[in-house]
Amino acid sequence: MSGRDAVLAAVRRGARRIAAHPGAHPATSLPASFEAFAEQLAAAGGEPRAVTRDDLVRSVEALAREWASGGRIVAEPRAAAQLDGLRCEIARDDAEPARFADVAVAIARGSVGVAENGAVAVLGRDAPHRSLLFLAERVILLLDASRIVGDLHAGLRALPEDALAHHHLTWIAGPSKTADIEQALVFGAHGPRALAVFVQAL
Repeated sequence: MSGRDAVLAAVRRGARRIAAHPGAHPATSLPASFEAFAEQLAAAGGEPRAVTRDDLVRSVEALAREWASGGRIVAEPRAAAQLDGLRCEIARDDAEPARFADVAVAIARGSVGVAENGAVAVLGRDAPHRSLLFLAERVILLLDASRIVGDLHAGLRALPEDALAHHHLTWIAGPSKTADIEQALVFGAHGPRALAVFVQAL
């Protein structure tokens, strides 16, 4: 018997009882509401904004102009189509990732929002230029209120069947942040330093 086996045998002899595995932990039932989503997104450093359909374009443009301060505002094609009339640059299909290095504000559509942690799923078909969401200084996501679910399990189930058919699927929860630099929380260390999610009511 090896030393390892001897130690394990001693542990087994000393065990007072053997308990059966309790099984899978049931997921907590969480409210699939804008309020719950907004609370968690704000806790992660993001900005939740509830808007009506009529106010969506005006509200997004106002924040994008404020954040950009004259810099580039680039929208993914599907977001630009939803924001008909928004004055911005539309990401070209053949754009190289380096073309987005100086983008001030990026705009894309979100597919599902999770109230549990404030995360938003962004599909590859809605953001084919994945680099745009990471190289831009700030990011604006568009999300329908009906697409907010309670927890991540429900979020995964709510994704469309072809969610993984477009190269990537990205979960975004707040701006980029790290706390390993002199024990201080730093925003924008590895990506965007601000995120706003415009949740459009039905």
